Amino acid sequence: MIGHIKLLLLLLLFSAGRSQRTVQSEPQCLVQTYAGEQEGVLVPAEECTTFREQRKNGSATSSQADQHVCCPVFRSDRAICGQLSQNADAFSNDSRETKLDQFRWAVMILSRWVESIACSGSLITNHHVLSAAHCFVAVRGKNRSASDYRVRLGEWDLYADEDCMYVRGQLLCNSQPPIERRIADIIIHAGFKRIARDILHDIALVKLTAAVEYGEQIGPACLPSWVTDVPQVLGRNFTVTGWGRTRSYMSVKRKMKIEMPGRNVSACAVAYGLQQPEVPWIHLCVGGGRAGWDVCHGDSGSSLMQREQDRWVVVGTVSFGALKCGTPLPGVYTNIAYYIDWIQWAIDKSWN
Repeated sequence: MIGHIKLLLLLLLFSAGRSQRTVQSEPQCLVQTYAGEQEGVLVPAEECTTFREQRKNGSATSSQADQHVCCPVFRSDRAICGQLSQNADAFSNDSRETKLDQFRWAVMILSRWVESIACSGSLITNHHVLSAAHCFVAVRGKNRSASDYRVRLGEWDLYADEDCMYVRGQLLCNSQPPIERRIADIIIHAGFKRIARDILHDIALVKLTAAVEYGEQIGPACLPSWVTDVPQVLGRNFTVTGWGRTRSYMSVKRKMKIEMPGRNVSACAVAYGLQQPEVPWIHLCVGGGRAGWDVCHGDSGSSLMQREQDRWVVVGTVSFGALKCGTPLPGVYTNIAYYIDWIQWAIDKSWN
């Protein structure tokens, strides 16, 4: 165990002296996707999920592995993604309570049969939601059916027929009720695996049965650029949102948010005994040190975000943490930047 922790620390020290390689800054090229011809990135073939999957099904050959390929990557629509709330700066009695139109990409994933939150997710296109793979895979490894779930978008208060709140002394209400969609398909990362306390490659793409229309309460998230180096999050502040419990015994009725600091991944490695060599690349370690400020049951798949000047960027999804919610331990989040090419491959696959 101690040897694995030392390995993680060495990896972190090695990466700290390097400038991060943003793959999407590599030479651009044109590649065919489900939406037609789009800009891709010229990278070594083995780095590209689409190439690796094509080799599996025989449409690409191993002899091409030492060549460069034009790799499809997901690109957010920067004109509409990650929009700020119109009332983000208005005073609130509870700093954890979101505004009506805040984080409009946040969605609830519900059981089809009962009014129960299974997980959460982030809307990234009008047909697709990004979430955590463990939400859809039973402990024994069997994938659950897409028909077991439904997705609710544009929700704020779970128990109100009409979502309203006072802002600057005026009562504001959402103009449209929440909408629901059934799930057409769930694509689980092929590397997803539970190992002891760890969950590897905990990412899934959910395709909705019908497109959603963007508006004041529903809109797409911005995702980061494709980066394959060890992420540097120490000293950065993050925000996570969701409807899950604030403690193991306390559920919330409104969409909430909490702010938490980034930590070295070694803090999570020590807290949860993480031993796999890919951990520094695929995990983000955030939070801890403040009892009661934590994500909890129902928040899996929720958005971990960073505020840019004029938008929010979803940089992670809730994966796992302390067994008892509210314990002052850091949480583990899937590092979305590492999977940007996988996300585009999964979107293309969902249309086939």
